[in-house]
Amino acid sequence: MAAADAILKAEMLAHGVRLSAAFLSRYGLPYLEKRRAYGNSDNVEMLTRRVPQEMYLGDSRLVAAVNLRADSPWELDWDERFVLRRRGDAEVMPVDFPRRPAFYDARLTGGAPVSRVVTLYGGGSLGVFIYGDCALVEIGKACQYCSIQPNHASGVDFEAVIRPERLEAALDLALADAAAPISQVMLNGGNFKDPDRSFQYYAQMACAARRAIDRSGRNVELHLIAFPPRDLTLLSELAELGLSLAMNMEVFTPELFKRYCPGKTDVTGQAHIEDALVRAAEILGEGTVYSIVVGGLEPIAAFHAGASRLAERGVTPVINVFHPDPGTPLSDHPAPSVGTILELGVALQDVYSKHKYVRPFYQNCGRNSIDTEAYLRLFA
Repeated sequence: MAAADAILKAEMLAHGVRLSAAFLSRYGLPYLEKRRAYGNSDNVEMLTRRVPQEMYLGDSRLVAAVNLRADSPWELDWDERFVLRRRGDAEVMPVDFPRRPAFYDARLTGGAPVSRVVTLYGGGSLGVFIYGDCALVEIGKACQYCSIQPNHASGVDFEAVIRPERLEAALDLALADAAAPISQVMLNGGNFKDPDRSFQYYAQMACAARRAIDRSGRNVELHLIAFPPRDLTLLSELAELGLSLAMNMEVFTPELFKRYCPGKTDVTGQAHIEDALVRAAEILGEGTVYSIVVGGLEPIAAFHAGASRLAERGVTPVINVFHPDPGTPLSDHPAPSVGTILELGVALQDVYSKHKYVRPFYQNCGRNSIDTEAYLRLFA
């Protein structure tokens, strides 16, 4: 049977959570506020409220997303402390939240705060959304679950395009905050029209991040999420950076990939992404290349077969559990059930158990992912 904390996280990912009036009146400093650099999973009326970004669950302190759902059976409340309770249950569970880091208020050249460039993700990852647009949105073929367009249409307090020198300066200040529990720097963003030019831009930004990490003297991993180039020889530009690279399959079932990822289907196609992953594992080494899959959009057997195939070729599969974001074509698509999420966890755990090279991509900081939990064998 799955560990209690893993089951509770599955509940949060399946149902989201409501916030009581008492909770909203109490939630504030020193706790971290939610920031939406990329997309938005919450009811629109909550966008102006100070709410949590993620929470720590149970004795394991598993990181779980705070995806706000007005109809959730779960509620965050204040009862002389922050607690989580299920509707109708007398029992409450204490919960905790990441603290707001001091570096958020450090100032860059020109006076902008570091928080306009860097956000703290999962309590331990410096997330940088380095390109705040996506060519797939421009051509009307964004991934069907992606909320970058509706989120950015509502206005975001992040710089739209980040240059290498700006990234280095922001990371220098963030990494100088010794009290911030930083374990990784994670670079992500939208796609350019030309996938080769897009990949080279991301490689350039990864070089800048590597310089800042090395200057800091801190033991911090560098993670990059990018769309693969057409020219796979460009993958070699990452060979000396000591990073982990994710290029995402999204789903393994070909007809579902075409349905949910029309733009990526047109730009390179699904088979090219898998070829790029295998080639990257040859260049960067097994255990350094990952592929994120949106859990709950395809049958578990299809996920297990695809994940096993990647793992046999040196690529680590990761599950980010699907959440129906407002304003997206899949806003009315049901989130996977608790049972489905636990079954996905068992499938991922099975794949991980057969490959000694595996390490989580979002280790101890994946709010919608279950890779840490599978790695820790919490699903059986």
